[in-house]
Amino acid sequence: LSSGLDTEMLGYWKLFTDEAKEIAGVYQKALQRLETDAKEGMPPPDQLQTYGVSLEGLEAMADLLSQLARYLASTGQNLACIKMLERLVVVQGELAPESPQLAAATHRIASQCWRIAYFEQGLPYVQRCLLLQEKLNGRDSLEVSEASCLLALTLFGLGRMEEAEKAMYSSLKVRESAVGKEHPSVAEALLHMGKILLRLGRTEEARDYQLRANKLMGARTRKNIRQLKDAEMPQHAGDKGDKGE
Repeated sequence: LSSGLDTEMLGYWKLFTDEAKEIAGVYQKALQRLETDAKEGMPPPDQLQTYGVSLEGLEAMADLLSQLARYLASTGQNLACIKMLERLVVVQGELAPESPQLAAATHRIASQCWRIAYFEQGLPYVQRCLLLQEKLNGRDSLEVSEASCLLALTLFGLGRMEEAEKAMYSSLKVRESAVGKEHPSVAEALLHMGKILLRLGRTEEARDYQLRANKLMGARTRKNIRQLKDAEMPQHAGDKGDKGE
């Protein structure tokens, strides 16, 4: 496997060795050699025979880039992960310009950029993701809510607070409409909204959102505790089977 790009073997290596960064390096170097050979005229059948994939095999290449990006992220190689995801977006765009897979790829790279404060680089990807999700799932879908939330966080990182407020408010309203205002998953959007309003100097409004989020998170915690207690309670013999047996 000094030059091969076997995605199944990548998974086995991840499972059985601690040399995570070295493994990722082997795959990145093999991918670079594949690209070099392709530029120098190596035909796709020879690429496939030598490396296990060819640059023209878009589905296999998408699978490889996706797994390698996930592996790089898990080992803290964030910039290398972003480069892989950029290539994944290109490949998915060639496979299908308006597909759930492309929407997922743009969301992944935008999230990765947000995690390491590469807000400017991530912005066009999250904007593209939002447009795709609106076309694929409709403006009132949870997928659109998630994309709007990520857009708001990216704009927040860029200091564009008014735009961040608008995007987060949109995310919040869609989520409330989809799952209900009292659903615990709404709490995250409420917390983010509070932070944005606090940065805008609207302290009282921020406090209201924070209090509502705390209330929802408290309800979720109490529900989890009750579920744990119910699971720990021994089941009485009379509870088994139908009544009267």
